[in-house]
Amino acid sequence: MLGSAPVLLVSVKKIGQFLVAIAAGGITIAVACALLVPSVLAVATAGSGGDGPLDSSQFEDYAVRSQVFAADGSLLATLHGVENRDPVPLDRIPDTVVKSVLSVEDAEFYQHGGINLRGLMRAFVQNVQTGGVDQGGSTITQQLVKKALLSDDRVLSRKTKEIALAVRLEQQLSKDEILELYLNTVYFGSGAYGVQAAAETYWGKNVEALTWPEGALLASIISNPVEFDPIVHPATSRGRRNIALGRMVSNNVISQSQAEEFDAVPLPTGRCTDRSGPRPAACGTISQPPPDSYFVEQVKQQLLADPRMGATYEERYARVFGGGLKIRTTLDPVAQDAAQNAHDTTFPDAVRAEADAKGITTAMVAVEPSTGAVRALVGGPGFESFKYDIATHEPGRQTGSTFKTFVLLTALEQGVLPGDFVAGGGSWPNRGGTPDPYVVTGTGGTLSSVTLASSNGAFVRLGQTVGVDNVVAMAQRLGVTSQFDSRSKSTPLGVFDVTPLEMASAYSAIPNGGVHQSAYFVDRVESRDGRVFIDHQSAPTRAFSASTSCLATQILTDNVRFGTGTNAQLGEQAA
Repeated sequence: MLGSAPVLLVSVKKIGQFLVAIAAGGITIAVACALLVPSVLAVATAGSGGDGPLDSSQFEDYAVRSQVFAADGSLLATLHGVENRDPVPLDRIPDTVVKSVLSVEDAEFYQHGGINLRGLMRAFVQNVQTGGVDQGGSTITQQLVKKALLSDDRVLSRKTKEIALAVRLEQQLSKDEILELYLNTVYFGSGAYGVQAAAETYWGKNVEALTWPEGALLASIISNPVEFDPIVHPATSRGRRNIALGRMVSNNVISQSQAEEFDAVPLPTGRCTDRSGPRPAACGTISQPPPDSYFVEQVKQQLLADPRMGATYEERYARVFGGGLKIRTTLDPVAQDAAQNAHDTTFPDAVRAEADAKGITTAMVAVEPSTGAVRALVGGPGFESFKYDIATHEPGRQTGSTFKTFVLLTALEQGVLPGDFVAGGGSWPNRGGTPDPYVVTGTGGTLSSVTLASSNGAFVRLGQTVGVDNVVAMAQRLGVTSQFDSRSKSTPLGVFDVTPLEMASAYSAIPNGGVHQSAYFVDRVESRDGRVFIDHQSAPTRAFSASTSCLATQILTDNVRFGTGTNAQLGEQAA
């Protein structure tokens, strides 16, 4: 072996000259086929930097879109960054795609060992005849190696490494394994990586349903996804598809009459996954993108802030938008539809226009008392036009009289009974010695009656009796994180901002016997290989006694039936 080293070095140099000439589309050939075979084999073993097994995980280290599911398993959204990819096994990819791609990119794929010298020569001759680079000569294995392990530099060292690694990969993986990796990594333009995403992007269907002309189009795009984009450059793309059909005829994949028939099939006119305009009529339903929503946006923001998804923001972003995650959420589609319908019915377009003019916005959130699961969320008038989520984002809105419930709970916890008398309004000196006193009107009465009347004066008086600081502490035990002034006499009247989510979560402890469950959106996050990042475990805390829960439920139920809360009647028990 040592004696043959000088011959090897000369041969490798000549191979490099030959390959660089082809890559550049030139017309100089510097080696004979008799020298190519032994030299390339020598490069594969001696010039590759080792002959050990390749790390197959390097070929699978590509971004895979994540999926967000509702509680019932229905798909809410897909999350991806620049690369939209959904890998599929080879047995799901039909011959219409496989044979089209092989005809165009590597017709002798199942016969060669990673490099195709005859293909290189044929490509060289074709390029000389056309005066361009119509054929590149690289096998599918070489293309896979280049994408996964090497740069795009057209230099001798890179090309020789590509050949060597391609030969080693062929020795390590089966042909079907290599082809499956290739078809799931190759770029088809329009952000679609892999055949499944391409099928969804151009035709709105699963890859299994692709026809011969569709498979031919995909095969024709691979060599230059920008130039051969069927939507941006339809004329060029159609010409390229015609070339692909011709190669399929030459390889006995289809007949000449079929090629002529398929050439008449229209190209896609738009992207089925594009949300910026109307969806093309020819698109199927499989890739109909779910609309953006306040709920999904909240899920994304929570995951990007959760250290369980990664130590840094960059790591979390890569995992959420490219980690192939299965994200199971708490959303109940039935409850969500009911919430959205209630919102739209209450604020039809005519009313909404007037509300928008006055700066009035609305939000709704539903929390399951026994678990804390957020079952429905309407964060505003519509995510497409108003992306700020009123329901979850600070600073929230003034709670008004809904804050009086925290005063009620505090009083009941301190032993005040529903029939006990509470004095009405009055005046109190202002802090800092200002001359004008703080005056609140409102009649007194029993604890139940002042709640039914929502008497401001009585609740300010009651707040002073039980201690505003204790009222604030009650709200905090129920998950309210907003800042309050425990010295302010007006705190019981809800003058501070709280998010609707915090209020719904706090109220949920009342029907749950005084036990509070923190509100949450994500039940479980799992990777493709079964690694679990998030598996929600409840951590209930007792905020007040079960007896307080019963009394408060009765008083608030009466308020909905007879008091100021009659507009909240739902046809069933409500408090």
